[in-house]
Formats: sequence, C-alpha cells, structure tokens
Amino acid sequence: MNREVVFVADFFVEHILGGGELNNEELIAILKERGHPLSKKQSHTITLEFLREKQKAFFIISNFLNLNPECKEFLKDLDYAIYEHDHKYLRSRNPATYSDFKAPQKDLLNYYFYKNAIAVLGQSAFHKQIIEKNLQLPNVVNLGGNLWSLESLKKIREISKREKKEQCSILNSAIDHKNTGGAIKYCSVKGLPYQLISNPDYFEFLEEMGTNNKFVFFPQTPETLSRVIVEARMMGLAVTTNNLVGATSEEWFKLKGDELINLMIEKREEIANKIETLFNKETSSKDKPLISIISTFYEGEKYLNNFLENITSQTVFDKCELILIDANSPGTEQQIVAEYADKHKNIVYHRLDKRENITNSLNIAAKLAKGKFLTFAFIDDIKRKDCIEILLNNILNDKNLDLIYGDVLQTTNANETFESNSANGILFEHSTLPFSKENMIKCLPGPMPLWKKSIHDNCGFLDAENCDFADDWEMWLRAVQHGCVFKKIDQTVGLYYAGGRSNQEENLKQKQEEAKIFYQYAPLFGANFHKYKPYFDQFLRS
Repeated sequence: MNREVVFVADFFVEHILGGGELNNEELIAILKERGHPLSKKQSHTITLEFLREKQKAFFIISNFLNLNPECKEFLKDLDYAIYEHDHKYLRSRNPATYSDFKAPQKDLLNYYFYKNAIAVLGQSAFHKQIIEKNLQLPNVVNLGGNLWSLESLKKIREISKREKKEQCSILNSAIDHKNTGGAIKYCSVKGLPYQLISNPDYFEFLEEMGTNNKFVFFPQTPETLSRVIVEARMMGLAVTTNNLVGATSEEWFKLKGDELINLMIEKREEIANKIETLFNKETSSKDKPLISIISTFYEGEKYLNNFLENITSQTVFDKCELILIDANSPGTEQQIVAEYADKHKNIVYHRLDKRENITNSLNIAAKLAKGKFLTFAFIDDIKRKDCIEILLNNILNDKNLDLIYGDVLQTTNANETFESNSANGILFEHSTLPFSKENMIKCLPGPMPLWKKSIHDNCGFLDAENCDFADDWEMWLRAVQHGCVFKKIDQTVGLYYAGGRSNQEENLKQKQEEAKIFYQYAPLFGANFHKYKPYFDQFLRS
C-alpha cells in the first residue's frame, strides 16, 4: 500500500487563494491520484495525539506559523519534508534585507526543524541557493518549478492565443513586498499605460492579466519562484522584473507560450516524482542523545586531559554526546582527544581547517547537536560529576522551562577538581542571583546552563557577526526578550576558572561591546538600567 501522507499548512485554497495554496492543492490532487491516502490539516489543528496516531505517515509541511511548538518538536522525530514558501528560516522572512542574502547567525530561526527534515523543497535554483547560503544544509532539493492543474494550463493556453492590448498588467497587492507602488511608478515614468489586476477569482485574474501584452513586477523580497511571472510568460506576455524572481534562475524561463505550457505539463510528473521518492526514505530517532555538550578549544593541551576526564565521568554521560570543535590547534590536542574517543563513542570531534573564534566555533557545535538539550562545557571549567543530571532533572520536571542554571564556584587556579579546589566557597557572582529580567544585567545564567535546543529555533544562535566577548549574554537577553523562561536552582553545579584577560586593550573592547548590548536590551533591565548606566557610559566614551 502506498504510504499515507499528511499535508500541513496554515491555510489551504478554501481559506486563501494564493500562489502557494494553488500549488499545494495541485500536489495534493496528484498524490491522491497516485493512490496515497492523504489528509489535509491546518497547522493550528495539529495535536500531539494526532501526531502519535500518524507516526508512520509522511508529513509534507508547507507553512507552519500556527504549529504548536510541542508539536513541532515532536515532528522532528518523524518523517517529513518542508515545502519551503516564504523564508521561515529567517527572522525578517526577507533575505533581501541582508548583504548577499545571507543573514547573521542570530537571525536564523527554525534551524533544527529544517535540518531534521528528510528534504527541504525549494522551488527554483535561486531559492535553493538562498536556503543553502543561510542554513548550509545538505538536504535542500530544487523542484525547479510549481504545479498547475491541467484545467489551469488549458485556460492559460487559450488566453495565450488572444490578441493583446499595448498595455502593462500590474499585480494589485496589499502585501508591501509585492511592491505594487514600484511597478506603478515604473510605468508612470516610462509613460506606459497599465491595468491593476486583483480579481479574487483565479480564472478571472488570468483573463484580466492576459488581455495585455506586458507584465511589470518588482518584488522586494526574493520570490521562491513567482507563479504570476511564469503565468505571464505562458500567456506570451513580455516581462519586466528584477533579480528577486526565482523563476528567472531556471533555464526554462527563456521559453514562453506553448513551449513553456508544454514544459509545465511535463513538470507535473517530474516534481511529483521527486517528492514521491522521499516517501521511501526514513529517519530514525533511535540512538539520538538526549543532551549535546558543546565545546571548543584552541591551544587547549594544558586543560584537555582534566576536562575530558571530568566530562566523561558525568553521571549521565551515556545520555550525552560531546561535540568538540578544534579551531585548528597547532599542538597535540587531536591525539589527546583520540585517546578518549576510542573509549567513548559519543565523542564527536571536528577539527576546523582554519582558526575560528569561540563564537563561530560554538555555533558550529550547536548546529551539529542532535540532543533535545544543550549545555556549554568550556575546557578550563570543571563540572560537578552530577551537574548535567541535576540540571536535566530540574528542566524535565517543568515543561514550561527553556533554560536552567545553578551556582558555580570560582577559582583562579587551573586544572583543579570540583571536589578539591581553592575556591574557598567563593561563587561566580553572575550565577548567584535569582533569575529576573532586571538581574540579567549580571550576565545570567553564567557559564554552565542547560537549555532546550528549541531556543535556537525560536531565537537564533550566538551573534558571531557582532560579538567577540559577550556573545552568551547577548543571546540569553535575546531569548528572554522573546519570552523564553529561565530558572535558577540553589545548588552548586561546577567550578569556573576565572583566568581572565590580562590584555588591557582586549578588556576595553569587551567592556565597549557589553555597553552596546546594555543599551540594545535596555528595556529588560528596569530600575537597573539607571543604576548601571553611568558604569557602561564610561566605556562608550573611551
């Protein structure tokens, strides 16, 4: 029996008549014709109970804005493809707002949801290129077009044969990024007569657009394909557009009229075949670690043995993976890691081909993570043997929590142990305070938090483009700003090595960076803003 398919979208054609909805409806019709049991589900109606019932099904996820976060997490362990329509992997939803269409790390959203998909279905070479540029994932597939019903193509062919007016058709859209105003301005400057097209009936819309001999369209957001542009070409219209239309990246775009219509008939089978082959691929949640411990080092020989002995002795290390990013260290670090990796198969070692800063390296580690939870492990710090277990149990006991942290001892002597150290009970100041937005002024949660990986899906990664020192503080502030819930427990979970920077110039750069972050997130700090404002102002004046 053909595999069951569940098609998920925020809206279908019966709710909204749009290009994405028309395409989705035709794919649904084709898959049904091929004998696949298929159900349509609006994203907001998906429940955990439904997902448990349909674990053997293949999910095609079109739009998922209204998908319950718990359901999105559950889906990551099922078989699904993302039919990408509108750049939901970016905070802005518009790659054109970034240089060369590449967003900073902090603006990447839904990363793991895209990563865990069997495939991310792009609609043009241009679309695929932008997705890969931002997510750098190997599972992106270019479908190379959209789907039209045979009835629609018959209508388009009929319209293509008609006489046309010397006039421009312009899409009359209330959506800003469709830029109706830009097309009107172009025609006005050129002295070209134009007609605004906005009929809610699809066939009537085609009729109106096809009465003219030109189509003008200047979108402000990269179009994944732009069905309306392809429809204009199929009807034989001359097209004036910009470099943000995905269809222009396909070889077939040079065609028009009957040739293009005939190709789109062939594309129906080609696209459906590409998607159908995915149904035979399966992912597995087996052997996935619960926790990903992420770490990075450069010239770490001095600390590595002590660090690895400490981490591999964690009481729940069998539920973990340790991801080590070696930023091209020149010493014997690789050999040291190899000795431990031979004994512990859950050590994942990646040596970079060039030196990277800590922020970039930690982002690399975080993107490799397979666990549902993440935690930092810096090689000069030491965790209590049951540190991760304590934090894990606390966060599992409260499903509303996104991050948990505890107290941390502080020492100035390297390579001590948690059980035997010179801290004399002195705690790392920033981790002692109870959690509140106001107390985030002190860079809570400190060096040893444990957090849900979904924080990155919702809030992005460390800001590698703007932060060299206070990257964790900025990311936690961003997470709290977006509504993530943090909690402190009154247990001491580790030993922080306060080696510190001795370079005066580096210290000043750090303080200047912190001052900029302080002002960026000023509304979070409440009364502490005015209390600490003079302190941070001095560094901005330096």
